[in-house]
Amino acid sequence: MKTRLTRIAREWAPTALFIACMFTFRSAAADWYQIPSESMLPTLQVGDRVLVDNTAYNLRVPFTDIHLVERSVPLRGEVITFRSPVDGERLIKRVVVVAGDRIAAFDGKLVINGEVQPGNGGHRDFGPYVVPADHVFVMGDNRDNSFDSRYWGPLPLANVRGHAIKIVASIDGLLPRTDRVWTDIASHAP
Repeated sequence: MKTRLTRIAREWAPTALFIACMFTFRSAAADWYQIPSESMLPTLQVGDRVLVDNTAYNLRVPFTDIHLVERSVPLRGEVITFRSPVDGERLIKRVVVVAGDRIAAFDGKLVINGEVQPGNGGHRDFGPYVVPADHVFVMGDNRDNSFDSRYWGPLPLANVRGHAIKIVASIDGLLPRTDRVWTDIASHAP
């Protein structure tokens, strides 16, 4: 019986090691995120699978929130993944303003640092807010259908997980959207 268990352990050890390495890599270096809602339309569509660079802003101990090295901070316009400050759920949104910037919305217009921005500012008036140090203000591109910083306030940088960089796959129901495969998220920006 012991030799049988030893043989089974020897046969499955490489597979177990491979799986452990994949989970470690996914936690620390690169991950994917499946778009579940319409909050990032038109940039990201329901069914898109997005590649996320988890090393873009900091290096982290795998499976933890312990930061080893801070590399950079998200810039205005980047699409990031993060833990929601409300319930810890992983979300994806666009950084609209960074620390020190002033933001407000009124009458469907988004105003950043005193300048009215092109496009829809959403139906919800808010602000003005000055984003504090070590925070960013995130919003979904679909401003009328997004639960974001307009509701919970500026996002602490400690909650940021990674930089969403590419759409690696896109499925509309059962059919692939091949025109979106392996495209930069920046190329789909509104």
